[in-house]
Amino acid sequence: MGDVEKRIVIVGASAAGLRCACRLARIQPGWKITVVEAENVFSYGACGMPYVLSGDIEELAVLRRTAYGRVRDEDFFSGAKSVDVRSATRAVDVDVERRTLIVEGPDGREELDWDELVLATGASPRQLPKVEEHSRVRVFHSLDDVKPLKQGLMRGEIGEVAIVGAGLVGCELAEAFASLWGADVTLIEAGPTPLPDLLEPELGAAIQRHLEENDVRVLVNSKVEAIEADDYGVRISVTGEQVAADMVVVAIGVRPKVGLAKAAGIDLGTTGAIVVDETMATSKPHIWAAGDCVETPSAVTGNGVHLPLGSLANRQGRVLANVLAGRGDRFPAVTGAMAVKVFDWNVASVGCSAWAAREAGYDVKTAFVTGEDCAHYWPEAKLILLAMVYDPSTRKVLGVQGAGEGEVAKRIDAASLLIGAQARLDAFTRVENAYAPPYAPAVDSLMVLACAAENQEDGVIGIGPMADLDDAVVLDVRIDEEREERPIAALQVVEIEFEEVSVRIDELPEQPITVVCAHGTRSAEIVRRLCAAGREARYLAGGMSWRVRALPKNE
Repeated sequence: MGDVEKRIVIVGASAAGLRCACRLARIQPGWKITVVEAENVFSYGACGMPYVLSGDIEELAVLRRTAYGRVRDEDFFSGAKSVDVRSATRAVDVDVERRTLIVEGPDGREELDWDELVLATGASPRQLPKVEEHSRVRVFHSLDDVKPLKQGLMRGEIGEVAIVGAGLVGCELAEAFASLWGADVTLIEAGPTPLPDLLEPELGAAIQRHLEENDVRVLVNSKVEAIEADDYGVRISVTGEQVAADMVVVAIGVRPKVGLAKAAGIDLGTTGAIVVDETMATSKPHIWAAGDCVETPSAVTGNGVHLPLGSLANRQGRVLANVLAGRGDRFPAVTGAMAVKVFDWNVASVGCSAWAAREAGYDVKTAFVTGEDCAHYWPEAKLILLAMVYDPSTRKVLGVQGAGEGEVAKRIDAASLLIGAQARLDAFTRVENAYAPPYAPAVDSLMVLACAAENQEDGVIGIGPMADLDDAVVLDVRIDEEREERPIAALQVVEIEFEEVSVRIDELPEQPITVVCAHGTRSAEIVRRLCAAGREARYLAGGMSWRVRALPKNE
């Protein structure tokens, strides 16, 4: 492209658009870069909004400031970044042949000429069908959505809240409403557990119990059939019952904004988002796209996925700036790494769930472990629950998920790098983690998880931590204190401590044995011994530590 001055017009002043604009202004200082944005307020950390509502972040204005306190407004971008941002200016049409963008702003309608056009139009919140607009029925997508909710809570006008959708935002809002404001919260989810698109049911069930232990009422397998609102409250009809509340927040995800792309005749993908290649180029020459309006291929399945994440949007914006400047950058397939805080638990996942992998044509198995986030003897060690989805025919790892009070995200970060490299189980067992007792076990829980999967392929079979044991003969190898703390119910329970099993095998019934311990590690070892002795055995993966965190309180 050389150093010839170019006119770059970017539609959308959020993460992808502004990252592209600012990077391009630095590496091509002679170019004219114009960003048009429909909203008056832009460039804020939308992912921080639930934490303003929860009180973790004191004021909404913080989300618009730089790390050193400057407000990211038009003057900031003009003076500090040499980027012309035009707020309250809506892009209404594009002429591909003439390379013009028609916009409407405070000064009326005008045409902007461009050499390269970037669509960073973002996404808009999904709405429930056949629900009339009302002040008591809200979404949670922009800064304007925060203030009415916070004011209503502060004034005592909102004492009961219903949230439709137990995804990332729904779970964050449940904590915000319940923990700081003490509101009665009902979380409504059409899927079988909270976070159904991120987690295996065994982990989702643990999240549900954790929500319920923090006074959130959780309704799963519950489809919203109708919402009626008036000046006195809201009534939500769900499968089998009606929920009354002062306010309902609909948090069922977002859809990409693709109106301009359609007007330009740009190809859309199976997700409804804009199709781009590794350079962020669309199907039309000189038109590019990045951020929440695009779909990118999954590193696991190769299929197009729509992942509206700020982390991806920022990376895409930088890649696109490099491409426009002639630096030959590429944006790779995505692993889908993401995280969410649910009260005191850290939750994260990467890659595919078992359900999604099967939908993509994989024959999969799942491994489960319970471990600590640092050395077990460290005073502040906390439990984490980890699951791994893999293809047994190739031993390729397809997904890793985790939850618990301990440090989960760093395990998912490591798994993301490996999954992006198409790694198999043996690569996970060779990860060299930074070790010291306050930071990690000597054998990290992610490695233990991969070893559990490898052992499973050797015949050491683990059943899910929520498996039905009503008809099982259980060998409980825990010590007395563990049994008293977490008793187990089964058809028949034989209690022999781990150290004594080898010399007391003859005392076991002839039926197939399910071995149980606290985390699953001792029981897996016993299964190997029993199988070597010609016995049929399996173990409870994740152990009782997982099981008691996932089963309902009355079971």
